Amino acid sequence: MRIARNRMGRSARLTLAAVLLAAAPACDRVKDNLLEAVDPDLIMPATINSPEAADALRVGELSRLRGITGGGEGIWMLGGLLADEWKSSDTFSQRNETDQRSILESNGNVQSMYKALHRLRTSGREAINALTTYKPSPAWGIGQMYMSMGIAELYLGENFCNGIPLGDGSTGAPVYGPPLSNTQVITLALAHFDSALTSALPATDANAVTLTNIAKVFKARAQVDLGQFQAAAATVNGIPTTMAEALVTYSLTTGDNQVWSLNTSQKRWTVGDSVDNAGLIQNAIPFASLGDTRVRVTGSTLGTSSLGRGFDGSTNLVVQTQYARSDAAYLASGIDARLIEAEARLQAQDIAGMMTILNTLRGAVQKLAPNYSTTAMAALPTPATQDQAVSLFFREKALWQFSRGFRLSDLRRLVRQYGRTQDQVFPTGTFFKSGTPYGSDVNFPVTTDEYNNPDFKGCTDRKA
Repeated sequence: MRIARNRMGRSARLTLAAVLLAAAPACDRVKDNLLEAVDPDLIMPATINSPEAADALRVGELSRLRGITGGGEGIWMLGGLLADEWKSSDTFSQRNETDQRSILESNGNVQSMYKALHRLRTSGREAINALTTYKPSPAWGIGQMYMSMGIAELYLGENFCNGIPLGDGSTGAPVYGPPLSNTQVITLALAHFDSALTSALPATDANAVTLTNIAKVFKARAQVDLGQFQAAAATVNGIPTTMAEALVTYSLTTGDNQVWSLNTSQKRWTVGDSVDNAGLIQNAIPFASLGDTRVRVTGSTLGTSSLGRGFDGSTNLVVQTQYARSDAAYLASGIDARLIEAEARLQAQDIAGMMTILNTLRGAVQKLAPNYSTTAMAALPTPATQDQAVSLFFREKALWQFSRGFRLSDLRRLVRQYGRTQDQVFPTGTFFKSGTPYGSDVNFPVTTDEYNNPDFKGCTDRKA
């Protein structure tokens, strides 16, 4: 009986093995099919075959644009943290090292910002391809996509080191790009702003006018970066000072204004100042304590803040009160246009002309946010020297454009275009969280993700 049972077991095992061998190809097919499944969260270019689907890509691109501006922890916030607009009241080392101007290539916040900028470029190109085929009219839809690509490239060139690769993944197959200088990246942005304007004009409907105004301001901004000051002034000529364009909106369902969220709500950021518990911060504007109508705040840097401490439990909290949770933030404004014209006068050593523009801005009520306007301010005296005029202009510019993505680029330009050293421009002294000196970073590094690109070997330089 024992032998019989053994024989039956062996027969069963042989039969089972045969069945498994026969089933193996079928299992492999099932496995391959599972691995090849399309991610349902992604709208793949190959699935776009209608005007509605093409327009969905456009709307998605605008959502990404919101994420790299006031709707995310991007250039508007991190750039201001590396400069002097914000300070870290957080425990996260990534924010603290950015505040101290000593940023690692592996910094997770900078990695997220860097990837978001490149995603905006890629999804913009995908949307252009789809709209050109399925919804070429109205042309301003395509123009919005060129503009958003240009903004991503401008932010990369203004805020990151030299040696930025610009690849293309819009067709589904990645195309790696070689490292480019800041100048080359900004030049490409300028071309995309021109394409945006070509798509907008000569239409006169509200969407085309909005696109034209924003694209002109950003084009002029790129021209300023490239040293084309008089051309930049010509580009914005005629834009009314009252113009204020947000393009994207915020709500409880679609996303918060992150200037409000990271500062007022989460308390991880506090408004920057020229002094803290470690002493004087050289070169920093006292945004938190100046009492200027253009940067409305509550709380205090020193002593006992009325708002208590930040997220870290030790840093005094100062919050901005210009933005509420769902307030839009302006991508471009007529104030930006006037400041571009004022800098063209400064470059021409027309100090009196510059001061006329600056004092005209100060002398009127200006709308800085949907629910906040300044009060009129007294005129400033005319500086006696060109060097004093430069200092005054960039201080005024910083106050008008607080936390809208200008400040880091302007500090770099003071070094690059105006001949100042970084120790005359960037925050220096003792960093309050570590008791050690501020670092020497004047821009963001291209992060470790880019090493997947075989053409990338690191920043070519970290100069301003």
